[in-house]
Amino acid sequence: MAEQEKAVARFWAKFVEEKFTEVMRKVVFTKGEQQEKEVKEAKEAMEVLEGELKGKKFFGGDKIGLVDIVLGWISIWLEVMEETAGVRILDSEKCPWIHKWMHNFIDLSFVKENIPPRDKLVHYYQQIRQRVTSQ
Repeated sequence: MAEQEKAVARFWAKFVEEKFTEVMRKVVFTKGEQQEKEVKEAKEAMEVLEGELKGKKFFGGDKIGLVDIVLGWISIWLEVMEETAGVRILDSEKCPWIHKWMHNFIDLSFVKENIPPRDKLVHYYQQIRQRVTSQ
């Protein structure tokens, strides 16, 4: 992999962490106006990622790469976080490439074999959200 490709991958990995992952934590653990602000930021980041992914199976092309691994959690956790927080971040009509990418990511054998039960994830996040937002 060329140095430029590595730099681009690091840029997008940092973007995912700062502009989406951190924001999603705030979406789950805030409410009211603060949560609305975070939801807006998460949706904006999702649309930026959609533009970067457009036309590709994975962020790295045909093969999974760094950005896919950094963002891969959304394939399993995003719907759980949306349900827990009572919000909707991913619109599959606005972000069809992300939606398809999520399915491609889950179809990877090493991911499919390690997906935790959804009901346990929902319960886990509900407990934490209740503790955090009731303080």
